[in-house]
Amino acid sequence: MTISFGLALFGSVYFIPLFVQGVVGTSATNSGVILTPLTLASMGSSVIAGLLVSRFGKYKWVCILGMFISICGALLLVRLNASSTNIDVLIALLVLGLGMGFSMSVYTLIVQNAMPQRIGQASSSLVFFRSIGSIMGLAAMGSLMTSSFQPAFRNFLSPALRTVVNALPPQAQTALGNPQVLLSDQVQQQLCSGFTQPRPGVDPAVGLQMYHALLEAVKQGLAQSLHNIFLFNTVMIAIAFVTVLFLKKVKLRDRKSESGAIAVEVAEQGVEQMAQEGVSTVGVQ
Repeated sequence: MTISFGLALFGSVYFIPLFVQGVVGTSATNSGVILTPLTLASMGSSVIAGLLVSRFGKYKWVCILGMFISICGALLLVRLNASSTNIDVLIALLVLGLGMGFSMSVYTLIVQNAMPQRIGQASSSLVFFRSIGSIMGLAAMGSLMTSSFQPAFRNFLSPALRTVVNALPPQAQTALGNPQVLLSDQVQQQLCSGFTQPRPGVDPAVGLQMYHALLEAVKQGLAQSLHNIFLFNTVMIAIAFVTVLFLKKVKLRDRKSESGAIAVEVAEQGVEQMAQEGVSTVGVQ
């Protein structure tokens, strides 16, 4: 469950700035700032989750609620396309952040409550498996985007544009075949100058139109490949949601009760020791 959720969570968070910068067209600085609402929503829901668990003494329904909200946020990410705006991304991140806070904060409590004698080992193991999930997620999603971008880019090209792309120099084909072209103003200027430079019998305005059409195809291809990633994330969160349904209920330890039990145990040991000492004294006399 932790691996699946970590795989989906950190994978989607990693690729959201790429979507905002490459597809929406936001600057690099603002594409990083847009993750702030996700962090704030996660912090707020973590506090709420802790209060709910403390109030009712039950954690399973909080985990289920968190996973359900996370699925809703993942579905909102799936709905993003080439015409989406920053507001669409912001709404999806807020919902996803709420689910993250409900889910991640309670898991540490569950693990520590289930293994009270090995809290350190349990907590470190939880972080370890969550990190393993995030690493696996980034690797899998990076491979998915690389393999799906080229077919998606070609699908959005008209037959005339495909002929133009095939006639371009290898360097230009490599640049257009990489979605990073949407993030580099220098590369875009070089491509634009190559399409608009004067040629005999070629109108620079036509070359400029072809350049913008090719960039639009790159943006559409990137949006489609990221859509596949967000869909993969949704499937992973759904698997984690099903796993949470089978989460074992373990009664939460009460600090007061635990302290009382320790005091009783110490008192019993003291009485037993005194009795033994009394028997020994009588024996000596």
